[in-house]
Amino acid sequence: MKRAPAGPRLTERLRGEIHGAALDFVVERYELTVSQREQLASIPIRWRRSRGGSAYYQRAARGFDGPHILLRVAPAAVGKWHTYRRARARFSTPPGGIELDAMLLAKAVLVHEFTHALQHGACGHARRSFSEVETTENEIEFIRRHAPEAFAQLTPVVRRAPRRKVRRAPAPPSGLAVLRAIVLRAAGTLAGLIQPAKPAAHGPRSSRPRARSPKPTGN
Repeated sequence: MKRAPAGPRLTERLRGEIHGAALDFVVERYELTVSQREQLASIPIRWRRSRGGSAYYQRAARGFDGPHILLRVAPAAVGKWHTYRRARARFSTPPGGIELDAMLLAKAVLVHEFTHALQHGACGHARRSFSEVETTENEIEFIRRHAPEAFAQLTPVVRRAPRRKVRRAPAPPSGLAVLRAIVLRAAGTLAGLIQPAKPAAHGPRSSRPRARSPKPTGN
């Protein structure tokens, strides 16, 4: 099996290029102030040249005393770009992903993590709703601007229609329920046979005298 060619060394210059490109995009997209840009730029980044996922951490970990970003850069010259599949983002990468230059992919991933930092109020403003839709939209827009040929490979995501609830037919009565119904019906019939018949009710006799028909008259 032929081994993929290794990418360039992750030098300070390349790190600065990745960091600056992602930062410029987020600052422009959200119209951040100079102070907010400085706060976002000051978030420490733990760089790793390996495969795997990146993340934004809100708490201290791995020697960092506060919020920081873990950014994994593909070790080969080319990496696979995968996005979340969200209907509101409208587009998604195909199941096999899309090949991107490793440096360009790292910039898009850092845009994703910077967006999470904004959602958690890293720039001094109010916390936003946590959403992978927003991060996915920003990734896609960044790639659209810098790699239109990769953007053209995205697949549209169609919102699924809500499922209709199918009403199930009522379950047939159990043998015990059928037997109980028969017993109650028989008891009701037997009670009707034993109970004496009620005398026919007669209405009250009228005290008004009955008028006799007049006698016929004739010649």
